[in-house]
Amino acid sequence: MSKDGRSSEQPARVIPLATLPVPSRGFEPIVQRRSSSWFQNPEIFARCFAGERIIFLLTQQDGGILYLNAAQLAIPPEDGVTLFSLREHPQSDTLMLSVRKEALLAQLPVLSGLPPVAFSTRSGPGRFLFVTCDLIVQDALSPSSSQTQARLLKHLTDLLLTTLLDSLDLDLSAAGRRRYRQKHIRTYIETRLHEPDLTPQVIAAAYGISARALYLLFDGEPGAVAGWILNRRLERIYKDLQSSDLISLNIAEIALKHGFRNAAHFSRRFRQKFGVSPRDVRPKRLIG
Repeated sequence: MSKDGRSSEQPARVIPLATLPVPSRGFEPIVQRRSSSWFQNPEIFARCFAGERIIFLLTQQDGGILYLNAAQLAIPPEDGVTLFSLREHPQSDTLMLSVRKEALLAQLPVLSGLPPVAFSTRSGPGRFLFVTCDLIVQDALSPSSSQTQARLLKHLTDLLLTTLLDSLDLDLSAAGRRRYRQKHIRTYIETRLHEPDLTPQVIAAAYGISARALYLLFDGEPGAVAGWILNRRLERIYKDLQSSDLISLNIAEIALKHGFRNAAHFSRRFRQKFGVSPRDVRPKRLIG
């Protein structure tokens, strides 16, 4: 005993509340390494999504990508980011991180309706995410207690959220989310204007949103979604008709190239928009 009557033994250590294990917000993260042959079978992806989980695919050199559902496999990610092609150039060092879709969208509801999200794994938070996932597949968690593992998995989910926010550079206001969705849906449409069957219903299904939600995003555009598609097609055709490089193509071939199957319908729409016939805008052939 000490002079003041207290025990000379060290008092029990008080653990601050902040150091106690915390749940990973229901994400239930699972990290696996995938061989290149795994990516040859799209049915495997479908089974992953059927369990209401989303997939992050990461490689050390070529970056990472987030898929929310199977339909997104056909949608290109945001331009300007170097990415691997899962079907054409699978890599042996690819890691797959899957988490519960409901938990992710509860934290970042803006992801619903966006295209696949691409991010770098060479620097920034994406680099930390890849390294952490790589350590997990190397079984680095096994020696740790369940309490420590729970905290480390919480850090993993925080990392993936930080990576997404950094990649999207999001303005999380309602107006910012609207502009972001508009931008990517219009990019999707631009890459498919040549498809005659491109309709608002097809676009909405590809993004996992309702046709009504899609129309609301285009509120204020003349003719809404279908009108915007029509105008972009006509503008492209006008440019092609004026090009001397395409003089060998007839008007019907150019119209078909941009999604018009019916020549009469195309001609009528073209005159309505530009006030002239398609033939009037073609360059005159030189004679003699």
